[in-house]
Amino acid sequence: MRSATNTTPRCHITPFKDKGATHVLKSFGIFIFSLAIALSAASESEAKKSQIQKIDFAGYTCSSFLQEIASSSEEDAGAVLLWLDGYLSGVSGDAVLNFKGLEEFSAKLVTHCKDNGDDRLLDAAKKVGIQ
Repeated sequence: MRSATNTTPRCHITPFKDKGATHVLKSFGIFIFSLAIALSAASESEAKKSQIQKIDFAGYTCSSFLQEIASSSEEDAGAVLLWLDGYLSGVSGDAVLNFKGLEEFSAKLVTHCKDNGDDRLLDAAKKVGIQ
C-alpha cells in the first residue's frame, strides 16, 4: 500500500534550459519576421496580419504561398515553413530538425517561388529542399 505521507514524485522533469537552442529559435523567429516584411507589399490598411485557418497543400501554388506568407503573422509563417520541413522529412527520411538549414531552405523556397509562381508548392519544396 502507498503511504499518504510519501509525497516524493516518482519522476522529475527538468525544464529545457539550452541557451544555444533558445538563441537559434529567436534567430529563426527574426528571420521569419524579416521574410514576411520583405514579401509584404501591404498598404497601411493591412497593418493587422490575418491568421491562416486552413491550407490544402495538394493544390497550393508558389504564388498562393507567397501571398499567404506576406499577409500572415510571423507565427503562422513559421508554422507553414516548419510543416513543409516536416513534409520533406517524411519524403526524404531525414528526421533531423536543423534550424540553420530551415532558414536556408526557406530563403531558397521564396526565391524559387518568386520565379516560378505556377509551380505547386510541394514540388518546389522538394526541388529546393531535398538534395
